[in-house]
Amino acid sequence: MLLSKLVEGIDGKLIADGEFETMNYCTADVEKCFLTFMENPKFLEKINPNVTCIICTEEFREQLPEHIKGIFISQEPKYCFHKLFHKMNQNRVKENKKTYIGRNSKISSMAFVAEKNVVIGDNVTIGPFVVVNENVTIKDGCTIHSNSIIGGRSFSEARSAKGEMCGLDNMGHTVIEENVEIMSQTHIAQGIWEDDITHIGENSRIDAMCHIGHGAFIGNSVLIAAGAIIGGNTKIDDNVWVGINATISNRLKVGENARVSLGAVVTKDVEKNTTVTGNFAIEHRRFIEQIKENSRRGM
Repeated sequence: MLLSKLVEGIDGKLIADGEFETMNYCTADVEKCFLTFMENPKFLEKINPNVTCIICTEEFREQLPEHIKGIFISQEPKYCFHKLFHKMNQNRVKENKKTYIGRNSKISSMAFVAEKNVVIGDNVTIGPFVVVNENVTIKDGCTIHSNSIIGGRSFSEARSAKGEMCGLDNMGHTVIEENVEIMSQTHIAQGIWEDDITHIGENSRIDAMCHIGHGAFIGNSVLIAAGAIIGGNTKIDDNVWVGINATISNRLKVGENARVSLGAVVTKDVEKNTTVTGNFAIEHRRFIEQIKENSRRGM
């Protein structure tokens, strides 16, 4: 698509035209050429080389990499990007496949399962008041307990200077692999982009009242305790433990066999085989040493 075509009727100034195939955040791992936006200079060095078009303010114009051909100047790049994403997808042809439910699956009469674009495997149990939205796959042997939402709307809002809100349409999918158990009142958000998948790996267990953000990848045999929050597009590798009420920020990576202690607030990647503790979370041994040092000082 031509950038000039998409921005017709949108407040701003087209500096140079360019072509793109899709839209995404500037650091996203996307192989197609795509349109993005820029509001924070810290991302300038991290821009994906497949970005061909961008929405930004005038101050970033001279700092953009040479591979970006299409430039649209806006005073509110993120809000403008959200409006354009909505505009681009208004005429998109959605999938329209009848929902499939496998053998020996038990779905409560008080649950809601979308009539289209859902695949439920064999021997799945879905409890009362569970909501399963479109573009969800739940594979064999899974159990979803009461009041959970699978494929819920993502929290991806942009606010204009006038206080108006514009969210991104959820175009992605949610995939729950085999033998996963999800406890009551957990929310698993849908992916935003077409190739965006919120993924829960096989044999994983997610406790009550957890939130899994859009596009998050949860590996195999992961344990996530009650009240934990996993930010969007975060990757959690196999055999990780996430403690009660822990918070892991978006777009982070938690390595294999790592442990996130209860109540920890994780703002940086966690190496494999590492335990992190505290707010903000650091390696557990360092945390304990700091506590002991503070005690010696009478703090």
